[in-house]
Amino acid sequence: MIAFTPIIEKYKNQIKIMMDSGLRSGPDIARTLASGAEFTFMGHSFMYGLAALGNEGGNHTISMIKTQLQQVMKQVCCERVEDFSRFLV
Repeated sequence: MIAFTPIIEKYKNQIKIMMDSGLRSGPDIARTLASGAEFTFMGHSFMYGLAALGNEGGNHTISMIKTQLQQVMKQVCCERVEDFSRFLV
């Protein structure tokens, strides 16, 4: 995430900052949002879920990632994802 910071500082007020590549879990989302991104993509995770569980795999993946993100939020006493930057960076 260190290489991500200069991009955010330079373009934060000009464009939406989104992150893709390598995000696989709730903690990955938390770190990315804490670093300043406004949105994350997670295509690989859903493809893995579909490959493993068929049609139910997408829903199962969403449920797991949501639970993981909520656990991170509880661990750092953060009620909203917008507050991550105060707690994780």
